[in-house]
Amino acid sequence: MDKRTVSSAHERIDKLEIQVAEIKTEIKIQFKHLFNKIRRLEMIIIGLTGASLLLLLNMNFLGG
Repeated sequence: MDKRTVSSAHERIDKLEIQVAEIKTEIKIQFKHLFNKIRRLEMIIIGLTGASLLLLLNMNFLGG
């Protein structure tokens, strides 16, 4: 059985601090990737909107 002492508690806390730092780093990387994907989708949607508007204007003015 594991004897619960102050020093063993400090060791467990130190291990948890390392794990928390790893998780924070991983989350930061994942948010950066997610932000880049959202920005890319936003640019695609803006491009599609512009192309659609140009097509509608072209159809309207040329009588198509």
